Amino acid sequence: MKQRLSLFITLFTITLLFANFTSEAQTKKEKKQTLKELKGKAVKDAKKQAKALKKEGYTVIPGDLPMDMQIENSFFARLATDDNGDPKFFVAYQQSKGETFAAAKQAAYQLCLADIASQIGSEILGRIKSTVSNSEGMSDATSATQVIASYQNNVSARLGRTQQIVMLKKVDKLTYVTLSLKYPIAEAERIVKEDLRKKLESEANLGQEEINSLLDIR
Repeated sequence: MKQRLSLFITLFTITLLFANFTSEAQTKKEKKQTLKELKGKAVKDAKKQAKALKKEGYTVIPGDLPMDMQIENSFFARLATDDNGDPKFFVAYQQSKGETFAAAKQAAYQLCLADIASQIGSEILGRIKSTVSNSEGMSDATSATQVIASYQNNVSARLGRTQQIVMLKKVDKLTYVTLSLKYPIAEAERIVKEDLRKKLESEANLGQEEINSLLDIR
């Protein structure tokens, strides 16, 4: 339990440091140096966390990457940026348990999906909801808000294929699975905009220009 908490704290710290790294106030040279430092820290932390998880009894799935490399890749996924310098992936890291490996893996997978959906709700749908709240004179803001809220509750069902970056297991009466998945933010934005456009056109009394403005979140 302590090792799991430690790993979550490390991931949270990496995320906070990355938020500073993506600040527009930094020059390209500063960002390059900051990224180099963050990657160096990620490698060290990954080795430390892998060692702790091994002591706890976790092992890799036969044929998968070594544990420290898997955790390192999870950190790197959080640090990855697109051509504009914006974060490239949503990353989820969850642990679960079950009577069998398959049950524990499925439970961890569903937790990761819920985590990614929550991030989409906060980062993408949150910006759209903010646009609705700040828009003056929108013809049907109430329906638009309802459409967005309804969609947010089901967004995980619309996600495409996620990419696994960490898969560890431990057997101690029950089977424990540690899983990390990543999902491209650009792809999530594409799906959300495409879905919401259709729903807003059919379920809200908004003009096309209003819908275009609402979905122009980048």
